[in-house]
Amino acid sequence: MLKLIEVIGRRADLTHEYFLKHLSTTHLEVVDRVPEFRNRVRRYMQNHLFVDPAELGPIKGLPIASNTDSIIEVWWDSFADIRRAFEEPRYFEIIRPDELAFGDVAGAWGVTAQDTLVTERNGFAGLMKVFIFLKRSPGISHSEFLSRWRAARDSRLIAAPAFRSLVGRCIENVVAQDPANALPGARPFDLVAELWLDSLQHVAQFAADPDVIAAIAGAQTDYTDRAQSLIYVGKENPAAAEWLRGSQAGR
Repeated sequence: MLKLIEVIGRRADLTHEYFLKHLSTTHLEVVDRVPEFRNRVRRYMQNHLFVDPAELGPIKGLPIASNTDSIIEVWWDSFADIRRAFEEPRYFEIIRPDELAFGDVAGAWGVTAQDTLVTERNGFAGLMKVFIFLKRSPGISHSEFLSRWRAARDSRLIAAPAFRSLVGRCIENVVAQDPANALPGARPFDLVAELWLDSLQHVAQFAADPDVIAAIAGAQTDYTDRAQSLIYVGKENPAAAEWLRGSQAGR
């Protein structure tokens, strides 16, 4: 399967709280009215991002972005299915107007990627997530970037005490590099690392570990364009995944 990772913020005249409520309720009801779109989706997850400085303040060591409101993960059978879904006339007739009613559609962006499970702790059920969007440095090929990132990941990140004690799951999303598989608004990232933890306190402890900092943003990560990299912290909304399963079961 192919994953579409969408970074979507609220309309400028709306609050973060209103945006998340609309995303979690009204928007799903609207999408449910367009089975031609909905039934092409294989999996769906909403991640509600933290934007309040009071909540993010304790997280030191890693630069956490707070300039958007949600990250949506949508799994499809193929890139062709993504195109067909977003070219569906009833998408433009019904879903698009609702997106414009609450989201900053012009400012939304995303990537398509292949995801791979790297590590998972048995029985882990945490919903807190750290998204790390990485872009390679100029002059570095995508393949060299991946090789060097994975070497640092295995030797420093996974070996870090905070990773071993706090991270319950790690997934690596390798971003498609073929322009033919890029949607409008795609950004030139190479990889998105997803890390699951139990709480914001654990995120703060993780981000403060010197080995974690070195592996993600240290001086030796010269293969990464650190100025263009982005890190977000959010919480999964499992009800969104349940909505898709229930909705498609009724078709």
